[in-house]
Amino acid sequence: MRKLFIPLLVCLLAAGAASAQPGGGRGRGGGGPPPSAPKKRPVTPEFIGVVKSIDAATGRLTISYDPVEVINWPAGTQPFPVAKSAMLEGVTVGEKVRFTLDSGEIATLKPF
Repeated sequence: MRKLFIPLLVCLLAAGAASAQPGGGRGRGGGGPPPSAPKKRPVTPEFIGVVKSIDAATGRLTISYDPVEVINWPAGTQPFPVAKSAMLEGVTVGEKVRFTLDSGEIATLKPF
């Protein structure tokens, strides 16, 4: 019986040591860091405002916009360049709109 006990003890100790290793001793390369969680995409804030003027020659809309809390941006009025001049078509002064910015330009523009 003693001859069977020692090999059994050695096997149990080896199994315990393997499971204590990163990765639980399963598979190859279990010593690396655990896989990282997927990265969250940055939130693109949406602005809501009223079109005050349209300057087709410079491709700009002046908009009076509400504050955007997610980026701590206070309410204000300013001209914004549009990414594509086609965005100016169909927009009218006094219209309430939703828009997003990309590098300081209006990237998307929709009626509110």
